[in-house]
Amino acid sequence: MGDNSRGRSSFQRGIGVPVILVERRLAPEKSLLYELKELAQTAGYNVVGVVTQVRAPDSRYNIGSGKVKEISELIKDTGATKVIFFNELKPHQVYNLVKELKVDVIDRFDLILEVFTKRAGSKEAKMQIELAKLRRELSFARERLRLAKLGELHGFMGGGEYAIDTYYKHVRKRIAKIEDELAKLRARKAERWRRRSMERGLYYVAITGYTGAGKTTLFTKLTNYPGYVDGRPFATLMTKMKRTIIEGRPIVVSDTVGFIDSLPSQLLDAFYTTLGEVVLADVILLVFDVSEDWREIKRKLSASILTLQSLGVNKLKILPVANKIDLVKEEEIGEKLQLLRNLELKPIPVSAKTGEGLDELKNELLKTLPGYVTATIELPSTESVRKLIRNAYVKNICESNGRLIVEVEGREEWIRALSNHG
Repeated sequence: MGDNSRGRSSFQRGIGVPVILVERRLAPEKSLLYELKELAQTAGYNVVGVVTQVRAPDSRYNIGSGKVKEISELIKDTGATKVIFFNELKPHQVYNLVKELKVDVIDRFDLILEVFTKRAGSKEAKMQIELAKLRRELSFARERLRLAKLGELHGFMGGGEYAIDTYYKHVRKRIAKIEDELAKLRARKAERWRRRSMERGLYYVAITGYTGAGKTTLFTKLTNYPGYVDGRPFATLMTKMKRTIIEGRPIVVSDTVGFIDSLPSQLLDAFYTTLGEVVLADVILLVFDVSEDWREIKRKLSASILTLQSLGVNKLKILPVANKIDLVKEEEIGEKLQLLRNLELKPIPVSAKTGEGLDELKNELLKTLPGYVTATIELPSTESVRKLIRNAYVKNICESNGRLIVEVEGREEWIRALSNHG
C-alpha cells in the first residue's frame, strides 16, 4: 500500500528549471528527500513540488500507477518540466515514465553527475564524469536495443536497430579507452605519492567525511588556505592540497570530495582517481557533524566508513573528528561521544569554525602518523640541514668534529635514507 502524501506547500516560482522530486521507500526507511532537494538546488533546479510513496518497488514505474497519475496532475499544476527520482531507475522504468508524464525523468544518479559536471575543472575530473555517464548510457543503450527487438520503440526497427547496436559498440570502445587512461593516471599518481614520501619525507593527511560535515572549514583552519565553503553538497569536487606546519611538523593536508549515502557503485568506481588520494594518505580525518541527531550521525558515519572500506582503506588510518561542537550543549556532546565509543570509535571533538579542540586534534594526529620516529643523525653540510628543516621536525643541532649532529623527528624510511646518504 502506498501513502497519499504529496508535497505541495506553497510552490515558489524561483530561478531555474522547475522540477518535482519523487521518493519511494519502504516503511521503516528514513526519508532522504531533504538531501535530494539540496542536490537539486545545487544543480540549479527550482523545486516546485514533492511526491512520496511508501511501498515496495513497482517493476513498471518504480512507483505505483496511481502515483504516476498524481505526478501528471502536479506537472499541470506547477509547470514542472522535469521529474527527479531519489530511487535509482531502470532504463525501462525511465522509458515508461517519460511516455506517461511527457517530461524529462532522471534519478539521483543523473542528478549527482549534473552537480559534478558543474563543479569539475580539471581534465581528470571531466574524464571521470564522462566515464560515469558512458557507463550509465551503456545500460540505457542495451535496454533500447532490447525494446527495439521487441518492437516497443516505434521507428527503431531495421536500420534503427542497427544504429543502436553500432552506438552500443561505440560507447563500449570509448569506455575502454577512458578506463585505460585513468588506470595510467592512477598508477602515475601512486608513484608520485611514493616518491614524495621517500624523497621528501612528508606525511599526507586527507580530510574526508559526509558532504556538509565541515571538511573545507577544517581544511581552511589547519592550513590557512581560503577554501570555498557554501554548505551545499559536493562544494569540493577536486582535491585541494596545502603544505602546512602542525606543531612544528611539516605536513601536507588535502581537502577531498564528500561522501553521500547510497552512492552508486558506478560513481565510486569512476571517481576512484580522486578518492584514491584518500587511500594513499597516511592519516584520514573522518569529519562528521556532531550537532545532528544520533540517527543521522550514525547513518552518515556508516555511509562514510563503508565507502572507505570499499576503497580498501585500513581502519587504523582513520581518525574520527566530531565537528561543530559549538552548536551542541556539553552534556549532549558527552552522550554522543560515549555512544560512538560503544561502536569502537574514538572521535576528537572540535569546532572548525571557532578553533575549539584543534590543539587536541593536532596532538592526536601526530600520534597517528605511521613510522614516525625520533633519531640522531650526522650531516656534512648546512644545505642538508635546510632540506631537513623543510621536510621534518628538527629538535636540536650541534657541531662535533666538523660535522653536524642533528636530533630529528619524521618518517623513518626517509630519515634512514638521508642518514645513509650523509
